[in-house]
Amino acid sequence: MKIKLIAPNDENMISSTETFRWRRLNLPLLAALTPPGHEVRIVDEAFVHDDPNEEVDLVGITVMTDLALRAYDIADDYRRFGAKVVVGGIHPTVLPGEALRHADSVVIGEGELVWPQLVSDIASGQMEKVYRANKFTSLKELPRPRWDLYPKPTNKGNTPTLFKDETLVETSRGCPYDCEFCSIRPMMGNQYRIRDIQDVMAEIESIESSFVIFVDDSLALHPSTARKLFIEMMPLRRRWIGEGTVSLAEDLELLKLMRRSGCVGLLIGFESMQKEVQNGLKKMKILKIDFREAMRRFHGEGISVLGAFIFGFDYEDRDVFEKTMEFITKYRIDCVQLRILTPYPGTPLHARLLKEGRLFVPDWWLHGYPIDTVLFQPKNMSPEELLNGFVRLNKEVFSLGSIIRRFFGMSPWKRTGIGLTMYGGFNLATRNRYSRYLANPQPFIMRSKRRD
Repeated sequence: MKIKLIAPNDENMISSTETFRWRRLNLPLLAALTPPGHEVRIVDEAFVHDDPNEEVDLVGITVMTDLALRAYDIADDYRRFGAKVVVGGIHPTVLPGEALRHADSVVIGEGELVWPQLVSDIASGQMEKVYRANKFTSLKELPRPRWDLYPKPTNKGNTPTLFKDETLVETSRGCPYDCEFCSIRPMMGNQYRIRDIQDVMAEIESIESSFVIFVDDSLALHPSTARKLFIEMMPLRRRWIGEGTVSLAEDLELLKLMRRSGCVGLLIGFESMQKEVQNGLKKMKILKIDFREAMRRFHGEGISVLGAFIFGFDYEDRDVFEKTMEFITKYRIDCVQLRILTPYPGTPLHARLLKEGRLFVPDWWLHGYPIDTVLFQPKNMSPEELLNGFVRLNKEVFSLGSIIRRFFGMSPWKRTGIGLTMYGGFNLATRNRYSRYLANPQPFIMRSKRRD
């Protein structure tokens, strides 16, 4: 069979694939798990345009909630041409019935366990409507991803690619925390699964890339395993970035090992500067360090921080924007990700807001609303106050003056060449994203009250 694996993207809207286009790990993994005798092609619309007129027998589409409409359009097109279509990912896992209206089959849960059987079933004419992964994937059984099948960038789009040879590597899955707004847990579970260090090292050593992105949602939650990984990485002289929690800064020895192993940056979810919100997040309750000391330690080791903040939590009021700007400025957060709280389906947040009658449109993803749309009634401010505060904060954070001042939060001599590239690239690309954001529709905001 001719098989095409597709990652949708929509250049006409700001989606969760912004600010930078990184390659996806899931499709190369599925390609590696495809039984012999089939021809596999990967299409990532963030890099290349897809041609639905191509002859193909099976199309597999990975679906993220904010790109569900685009994914369904792709699925409908291929089905009209006679191809079999299967969809999987976070969105079909929580809404399989909706996804089946646009596909011949749906995968629920992690696809690695069911993909080989699914392909064999289709080849023999025995395709089922639903393939459910009844357990989580053992990370000891993961094959080497087929990066050789990944498309070379031909579609420039609106979002630059920071590095041309970055390679994604996974060391763990699952998250023990229970954040109300997070959509990862229904897909990956709450058990923190660790991949064998020797397997990770063998994969890193096999790739030519000098830059690695660890795709773990919570890197190094198992400190002893993380130490072994970072020590073994030191001789490789690779540079890498990853995603972790503020608690990483509690362990100075681990931070030093991260820096010596090649860490140049971390995405850290601060979420909110409002204490009441922090007290409601498990990952913040157990912190033994405050945000300010954490930033001093990250910068002290020459590690840049992309700080992530979300606005619209129930305990937040209008003061949260000023507090956030004060923290970003005073502690020179290198790069910043600002988001309006999004009620993703399958999360406790979506269920609660729906029960309380505070969602403006329960199935917002089917109406084409992008992320950072105000989709619910905040508790301690109006929708207009939430949006106006968010827009104002974006303007302040991504002004050229702010970008320049924050650069000196970490001594410039501690920044590597790749760190300098990241700093400028992330900030300028996010500034560009903000300028595009102003054109986003805000259907639930009274335009006369919006102050841009």
